[in-house]
Amino acid sequence: MQSEPEHPNNRSLAEVSYSGGKRRMELLTDQERSDLGKLAARARWHPREFQAEKEKARRLADLIQQALKDDKQLPLV
Repeated sequence: MQSEPEHPNNRSLAEVSYSGGKRRMELLTDQERSDLGKLAARARWHPREFQAEKEKARRLADLIQQALKDDKQLPLV
């Protein structure tokens, strides 16, 4: 039983992706890397809560964009 031959571009694509991610991590501060890790862990282990928070943030952003588009004054909280 033979497996399909590996496409020659797959290896180079993986290397480019890895180096891009590595470069991105080098540009982040320790705090930013920590925050991203916590966000990823929350998304992995509590997907429903994460999705609800994400949706709430999206609705809030939409409301702000609409208010700015309509030239309305945003309430100060």
